[in-house]
Amino acid sequence: MQTVLKVLVAMVAVAVAWHLGQAAHDGGGAPSKSMMTRSATSQPAPRVKTRGQYRGMAIQLHGGGGVYDRYNRLIPEVADLGANTVLLVVHGWQEHGGSLDLHIDAQKTAHAEDVGKLCDLARVHGLRTILMPVVLLSQPRGSEWRGKIVPANRDWDGWFRRYTQFIVHFAKVAERHKVDVLMVGSELIKTEQYTKRWRRVIQEARQHYRGRLGYSANWDHYQTTKIGFWPELDCVGMTSYYELAEAANPSIDEIDRNWVRIREEIRAFHREVGKPIFFTEVGWCSQEGAAHEGWNYYANQKATEAGQREQLVLYESFIKTWSTEPYVGGIIWWELDLSAGGKDDYNYTPRGKLAEALLRFWFDPKAGGE
Repeated sequence: MQTVLKVLVAMVAVAVAWHLGQAAHDGGGAPSKSMMTRSATSQPAPRVKTRGQYRGMAIQLHGGGGVYDRYNRLIPEVADLGANTVLLVVHGWQEHGGSLDLHIDAQKTAHAEDVGKLCDLARVHGLRTILMPVVLLSQPRGSEWRGKIVPANRDWDGWFRRYTQFIVHFAKVAERHKVDVLMVGSELIKTEQYTKRWRRVIQEARQHYRGRLGYSANWDHYQTTKIGFWPELDCVGMTSYYELAEAANPSIDEIDRNWVRIREEIRAFHREVGKPIFFTEVGWCSQEGAAHEGWNYYANQKATEAGQREQLVLYESFIKTWSTEPYVGGIIWWELDLSAGGKDDYNYTPRGKLAEALLRFWFDPKAGGE
């Protein structure tokens, strides 16, 4: 795809205005009635036989019971964007990075029945599905997150025992509802050195799930010197929150140059592992400065036109860099949520922003997105 930013800015402005008008006509941020004509069947549909890259949107399923009722409207919205895939994120919980109480929380973890119904609904709408269980901390100490988990007394056997139960729970859901790819973990940096333990997790997952398995590594911790269990998996997942610019409002040329260097590193890595690479989290907030620390959604919580343009430029540069790399098996954009989006939103969602219309263009092969 050639650089067409100036043309696209004009084009997407018109397209976004049209889609926002349609949303207002249909009652706010909810999908139109035409998008809701299909519904989930009582029986799971077969796996979708779609070829080529998995191209889709991520949806985090927050809360316990009632997840289906809250999130089902997003599935036809993903399909309406033109995507062929939806990635559903479910959560396991532990108190902090040093605790040994990892568990499925009935109040915070999406119930298996609801997750299954959403997977079935995705099938009805022609979408492939990826299920990604992740660990969250309910009372982190300071800036702790799942990448810093080290259980009390370094009881790794106890932690991995609980973690395996968590993964097996969702592996059963994935098998029952014909999920296409199951990620057996995400960004658990401190755990990744324990290759034998991870092999046992993967083996247990395969006992209950017959689809493709992957793991979503952090953007700076995917190398074979850091993760030794890639050979046990079918695909390599990774996030994409690289530092792509030093200051706010960067030029697309600066972002492109940084991607060239990163692309060479990932190409070399792919030659080592020989597995298709899935970008499980591709996204930037519509904030000025998002190119500097894409993972830091607290950095500049202001909604501005410049922030929307920076998000758009980041989307375009990523698409140019990665869409046609033959070893990239999937690109999943982060994220579609329940918010209205639009000009007053400064978070990751592309809904109602310049980035949304660019995604529609890219998802649609008839429009030249391929």
